[in-house]
Amino acid sequence: MLIALNGQRILMQNPAGPEKYTINMYSALSKVDTTNKYVVYFENEPSAEFWKSLCSNNPNWAYKVLPKKYSWTQYSLGKELFKNTPDVFFTPIHTLPVIRPLKTKYVVMVHGLEYGFTKNNANWFQKLVLGKTEWYVCTFANKLIVPTQATKQKILKKGWTEDSKIEIVNEGVSPTFYKRPPEEIKTVLTRYNLQNNPYLIFVSTIQPRKNLPRTIEAFAKAVKSNSQLAFEKLVIVGKKGWEFEESLAAPKKFGIENNVIFLGRAPDEDLPALISGAQGYVNFSLEEGFGLPLLESFACETPTAISDIPAFVEVGEDTPIYANPENVDQISAAIVQLLNYAPNPQNVLKGKQHSQKFTWENTARKTLDVLLNLK
Repeated sequence: MLIALNGQRILMQNPAGPEKYTINMYSALSKVDTTNKYVVYFENEPSAEFWKSLCSNNPNWAYKVLPKKYSWTQYSLGKELFKNTPDVFFTPIHTLPVIRPLKTKYVVMVHGLEYGFTKNNANWFQKLVLGKTEWYVCTFANKLIVPTQATKQKILKKGWTEDSKIEIVNEGVSPTFYKRPPEEIKTVLTRYNLQNNPYLIFVSTIQPRKNLPRTIEAFAKAVKSNSQLAFEKLVIVGKKGWEFEESLAAPKKFGIENNVIFLGRAPDEDLPALISGAQGYVNFSLEEGFGLPLLESFACETPTAISDIPAFVEVGEDTPIYANPENVDQISAAIVQLLNYAPNPQNVLKGKQHSQKFTWENTARKTLDVLLNLK
């Protein structure tokens, strides 16, 4: 069987969650399947080092560069699918060529339905098509893969497809995430000038649905109402996405400029130590499709306080502290609880063991099962 994979976005600088998912899943897939043939479509030439890492020297893997002409998906990709028609085409991006060979089976990974939070940042054309690509792939793909039951239920609630067409395949935690030794933590924290203060950590791209202005307001309330927390820091790790201005202005607005640190995007190799060195991980997002940094924090044995949205509750189960992401008082109380009480060793161990159920090998095997059993 020839399986084609969409690799359009994975060469981008500073990859975000969906791109990291794609890289990790493809790399794991190249290790677990040595029988079928694969071709990865890129928009640009990958480096030899990147390709070697992605395909694990699997001789059944090849790639093809499809330079963008007009639209990469609708023209370049669509043309290639007709020219060299694969048996299956998998894409981790919420888009498919409208004109495509029907002989091929199409599988789409739908990470979540967060498109509504981009509305204010969209131009007139983007607003016109907002949500249309998600509707299209959900309606016309042969199979959908989603990371959680929560995402599946949102798709079904919209009436875009039937239950039998959706498969739940969780994302995986990289084995690089584990509690790092004190000397490594100290070295990394010194690099970021964090060695002298306790801190909470937030890891994600800065954008409206991440709810950072409200999180910072709640953190300010917690710090100001508890004198023992006066030197506590909130460290925000992540690149600027869109409509980030309110988040950047929030520390000054709530009078805690010295307590909030925006690190920007940290190298992947520093994240385990940064998370390991934190007193806790926080994320009071308004909408998520999964919650990988939550599991990575479990793996690093770091206590967590998060929003009580369906995907987080499904992924985190009963280990984190939960709060309503629209209620500043609840968020503040969760932060105080996280900081004022020593973590329960049994709870920390429970989170670590829970995270170990989520591996990229499992993700790849379950995805492969979907690809090989299409009807």
